[in-house]
Amino acid sequence: MQLPPTTLNLERAAAWSWRLLVSAAAVAAILALLWYLRVIVLPVAVALTIAPAVSPVATWFRGRRFLQRPAAALALLMALALVTVLIAIVAVSVVEQFDELVASVRRAVDDLAAQLEREPFNLSVEETEDLRSPLEESWREASGYAASGVQAGAGIVVGFVLAVAMLYFILRDGEALWASILQRFSPEVRPAIDRAGRRAWDVLGGFVRGTAQVATIDAVLIGTGLWLLDVPLAFALAVLVFMGSFVPYVGAFVSGLVAVLVAFADGGWELALAVLVLIVLVQFVEGTFLQPMIQSRSVHLHPAVVLLAVTAGGSLFGIAGAYLAVPVTAVVAAVFGSLSSEPDSAA
Repeated sequence: MQLPPTTLNLERAAAWSWRLLVSAAAVAAILALLWYLRVIVLPVAVALTIAPAVSPVATWFRGRRFLQRPAAALALLMALALVTVLIAIVAVSVVEQFDELVASVRRAVDDLAAQLEREPFNLSVEETEDLRSPLEESWREASGYAASGVQAGAGIVVGFVLAVAMLYFILRDGEALWASILQRFSPEVRPAIDRAGRRAWDVLGGFVRGTAQVATIDAVLIGTGLWLLDVPLAFALAVLVFMGSFVPYVGAFVSGLVAVLVAFADGGWELALAVLVLIVLVQFVEGTFLQPMIQSRSVHLHPAVVLLAVTAGGSLFGIAGAYLAVPVTAVVAAVFGSLSSEPDSAA
């Protein structure tokens, strides 16, 4: 039986369909490989995102006659010291006021239960006990997650050590490593690859530096507001906002939610609402003015693309994936843009 002839549009649709299927299969295979090698991929990616921000420090040390050889090690030690100080501030502040916060949470729950017993809710005492049970169950689940995190501590330590080692080698031998990579390509395409790589490095450095500036402004504004509102752990929460701001949208939301919960535990709904208004106002100013103004010259990504990238990265690789999603997406876009442009226009 002879089949009827196909139309030109159907042939084009079929041709595009198999190309899309092959491309989707290739992307899926790459993601599966990255997931399988995540113990290596994630630390290397973290080191590559941090290196552009630390490399100017290493360059400054190399400009000093007696600090040329240990320049990379000194820059790495300064970066580690800064991260250690930030984490220590949050940890020590929480430990010092942990008992006070637990008591405040209990008081807040009791106050909420008392309000539910009055008009217009008119809930009975037995029903308000049902409120405490889910809270206690949530606390037990959180404790279970913490225990699981402790069990996975060995993997975290290995990843941290690998990231630090890779960061050191990038700071020390970055130019030599890039030159050796370029030697693997033919002389005809080598200038284009070099241009794309350096463009990606500039974009990555601009993203990290711009994000650090925005995070600092967010932390100062929110920390000052929390201090004026007399919220406990104001300085620690400001540091948490600074670290959370490196994950666009999601990190700011989570760190802001923590501040709102702490305010609710200490001062009730009125203080929590005031903190919520403060955080929403600061995030509005950041998203409307600061973020576009600071990063518009280096990273050209639509907010929808950023949100989708963070969601995909977080679902695939957790917190590390959410942190790496935007810089990786920006680098990929910069590389493709540089390869598809002429040398004069790319410059």
